[in-house]
Amino acid sequence: MCKLDEILSKENYFEKSFLIDTHLISQNQSFSLHSLIDSDSVIYMIIHSNLVNKVCEKLKIQSISLTKKKLIRDYDEKIFKKIITHKILLNLIIESHKKLTVSMLIADIDHHEVILSKL
Repeated sequence: MCKLDEILSKENYFEKSFLIDTHLISQNQSFSLHSLIDSDSVIYMIIHSNLVNKVCEKLKIQSISLTKKKLIRDYDEKIFKKIITHKILLNLIIESHKKLTVSMLIADIDHHEVILSKL
């Protein structure tokens, strides 16, 4: 079992969150932050609604209305209190891994700025 699998399989996984340096990129601009990696429960990438205005301003992007509203579970399996209606599109770099045109849903999430699904 690799180190990441060991961390994620522990009972206290959410108490010892696996955080990683992340770079959000668009139009040759970069925004750096720490993200929670969640390989099991989250199937969407999520950015905190309090952070999205700073990211959009820095990267010169705008949020996009979803054609269909979403109600999803948080990383700790709680249902989000609000229906998710918007997302942002950008590029993502984690260590040497680059992911182009990533969609991040905008939501009020506890304790973290960004939650990443399994990449």
